[in-house]
Amino acid sequence: MRKLFFLLLMLILISCDHRVKFSSAMPPEVEDLASIPESFLGTFICESDSSRLMIDKFSAVQESYYLFETTVARIKETENCSIADGGLYLPGRKTCIPFEYLTEDSIRAKVYEIDTLFAFRKNEIAKYDKGHLFINYKNDLAQWDTWIFTPQEDGNILFEFVAVPDNERKIKDVTNNYIKKIDDREKVHYTLNPTKKEFDEIINKGYLFECDILIPVNFENDPF
Repeated sequence: MRKLFFLLLMLILISCDHRVKFSSAMPPEVEDLASIPESFLGTFICESDSSRLMIDKFSAVQESYYLFETTVARIKETENCSIADGGLYLPGRKTCIPFEYLTEDSIRAKVYEIDTLFAFRKNEIAKYDKGHLFINYKNDLAQWDTWIFTPQEDGNILFEFVAVPDNERKIKDVTNNYIKKIDDREKVHYTLNPTKKEFDEIINKGYLFECDILIPVNFENDPF
């Protein structure tokens, strides 16, 4: 089965795996936004997987399509997977997926996904500072992860995750205001509470992980 990695899944995996988080939404001392600035609005293609990201004043929504091919035998062998009523039913999906037969015993299906990445929900805060849009997500432990949207000269938008290394010496290089905890698997976790100047230093040091490049849609060549 051919499958693309969706942006939402990547966000979840990055934030869950990274063990350095913030005690509040970043940057500090910057007011929360009530809407997304005009310069970030539009429809974009994600360079990594050609999914489409639509950003309006109050949300960022991703649409993804992917094709996959498989055999009828594999469908029958897979739990909660079946062909019925002219459609394909997959695990975790309430609706059937249209498909076509390639041969008597193989099929091709086109799957459509839509995910809301950001919508000013209670655990989400957006901020704007020095030309960057900062999107913050709070987890169940009241810790925050931060992503940055940065416009580029060519019209694209660079999408990055603030990823301070889980190295105490490097953390102390930017701030001494942090909490250190060890979990039951003996992994060390850090929660940082930097000042505005210290957070700016984190960005200047390049403690960023590039997630994707968002390319403005030319609707004449829009793959959707």
